[in-house]
Amino acid sequence: MSLNTVFAAGAAALALTNCAFADTPWTHDPDADAIGRIYYYERSNSDGSLDERITMFRRDATNIEVYKENGICLGAALVTAELDLETFSAPSIIGGRLRPNAEMLGFAYLTQQEGSSRVDLDVQLPDMQIVNDVEVQHANWHLFDYDLATLTVGAPHLDNRTDGFDFGMALLWADPGVADPLFWMGDVEAEFAGRESHLGYQSERYELSGSAFGWEMSTGREGTLWLDAEDGHIVDAVFPVPNHPGYTDFRLRLLHVSDGGEAEWTALLTRHYANCD
Repeated sequence: MSLNTVFAAGAAALALTNCAFADTPWTHDPDADAIGRIYYYERSNSDGSLDERITMFRRDATNIEVYKENGICLGAALVTAELDLETFSAPSIIGGRLRPNAEMLGFAYLTQQEGSSRVDLDVQLPDMQIVNDVEVQHANWHLFDYDLATLTVGAPHLDNRTDGFDFGMALLWADPGVADPLFWMGDVEAEFAGRESHLGYQSERYELSGSAFGWEMSTGREGTLWLDAEDGHIVDAVFPVPNHPGYTDFRLRLLHVSDGGEAEWTALLTRHYANCD
């Protein structure tokens, strides 16, 4: 292959990257940040099985915390993320275990360097280290196993939600038998389908499709998303793909929203191990 061919291929790849990361329909509006808000969700299969509580806290404009549990006193996860207010993706995510007194033991680190499309993974387990990386292919991308936390705080900042929008998804598939646990799933396209009452909330319904649903674990090629009509956060999401081993697909259902802030959040985390033997 000639040098001219190599340079031409490199220029074409750069042009595609610049196009993929061009202006996006997401504009940060401080009035839509809902600082201190706590979102209480339930994640499960679409039939309601394997339910787990997923609780998200908007600590400040750029920091999100997610607490995952399926029973008080049982092992629970605490995952933090730093939000990029231009793309509403998270260039830094730290996965960890919840410890007593609302403390966190971090062990999994995802990092995207500024100006780069590569996300690096470093998982530090007691008996091994897992290192992996993925090239993200969309400016607004979400780590699917972060249970759409970045999407629920980002969607209120869409310029015109009902015009439709799209986003990309990566997935960290926590299966020790997988050679490359962190991979790019593809894109999701959201088409506005109308306004309706859903789960007791006035909502906007979106029909979902896209290459992210073409993964081999997918059970279909379409999903549905409901966003709160006033505030824009997720009310309900049904995807035909799982985001954790053992699941067949995905549902994230809003239970309630609170503006209790840091005091309520700290009390919630502290309570998890407070009266355990």
